[in-house]
Amino acid sequence: MEIKYWSPGEQEKTVTRTHGYMVEYSNGETHMDIQCGNMAYILGYGNQPIADAVSSNEINFIRGNTGETAEQNNALVKEICELGNWAAVTWAVSGSDAVEAAIAMNDSYWAARGQSRDKILSFSMSYHGTTMLAKHLRGEYPGLGRSVLVNSPNWQYAYQQHGQEQLALNKIQEQLKRHPDIGCVILETVSWAVTMAPYSIKFWQQLRLICDEHNVLMVVDDVAFCWGTNGTMFGYAPYGIQPDICAIGKSLTGGYSPLGAAVCTETVRQTLNIQSWNHGHTWQPNMSGVAAALSATQQIQSLLPRVPEIEQRLQSIADELDLNSRGANTYRTYDFDREISLSDINNVGFAASLPGYNSVKVFAPLTADDQYFDRLKAGLQRLTR
Repeated sequence: MEIKYWSPGEQEKTVTRTHGYMVEYSNGETHMDIQCGNMAYILGYGNQPIADAVSSNEINFIRGNTGETAEQNNALVKEICELGNWAAVTWAVSGSDAVEAAIAMNDSYWAARGQSRDKILSFSMSYHGTTMLAKHLRGEYPGLGRSVLVNSPNWQYAYQQHGQEQLALNKIQEQLKRHPDIGCVILETVSWAVTMAPYSIKFWQQLRLICDEHNVLMVVDDVAFCWGTNGTMFGYAPYGIQPDICAIGKSLTGGYSPLGAAVCTETVRQTLNIQSWNHGHTWQPNMSGVAAALSATQQIQSLLPRVPEIEQRLQSIADELDLNSRGANTYRTYDFDREISLSDINNVGFAASLPGYNSVKVFAPLTADDQYFDRLKAGLQRLTR
């Protein structure tokens, strides 16, 4: 029996067809997916160029750690490094695995330098994936003993942002002084599991200075906001900083194949090479994922000029319905004066996987059209009644 997660009162049903941003079900319902299949299908469903790229890819082999590679793999590695000023890539099969690989890079970096710095500073209420280490980074499995937690900046209204960010920065400074065995600070590009509110440019730049001051690595979990979601190929790019290590995934392949990666700067790469880098798995690289990512990357880059329009349309819905909202670029949280369950969302014709308590979280595809925004507004309006 497959384990399934159904909200109380939600009717069990199966998906029979997907196309564009629409999902059809076995009970005859047709819903609009407002979260891009958990933020991965940024190009929508039924994307023929990606499907063709995956099906026509003849290279499929188990590489392991033998050092063999393929032209497609080299092309994607080169593309990723050039887009983000990175020096090296290691593949993963999921966002959780990408975060694990990023932490492995951090650990190997400090081991190569002969320093015992196994502690990781991370935010409570963050989400880094489903593995034990990923969950530990938000406070679960305390017996692992690696995470030093700081409360996440958390605000609902714009006037609260500066105070919350400064409080977090102060706590980070305190913990770095108290724990000289911290090797890195890890944070999500946007705390999508809770607030969906982007941090300010000042916050990012101050954090970069703090990491440099205390000689710790900055690790960014960019899994949910890379490849177009934040209006750029790397989600941190608008903030004018360069992390030391970064995890990517989700829309990297447009949602068409599992693939993630951890990337690092030249300084980290050179240090890893001192002791040899040994972190791999059976599906490294997943060549179906590589083929999908090459096609998705080309399409996403061509659609990025649409992002300002998408952001304006999402914000105008909040203004017209008089809803407080947070977000930027292709994502938005809309607040309501009551709790909103997945069943409520389902009842107005939306497909979603992330409950928002008293809010609705939206990730718009880069292919969103007038019909998308009209349906989104109509559904949100019904939730206000």
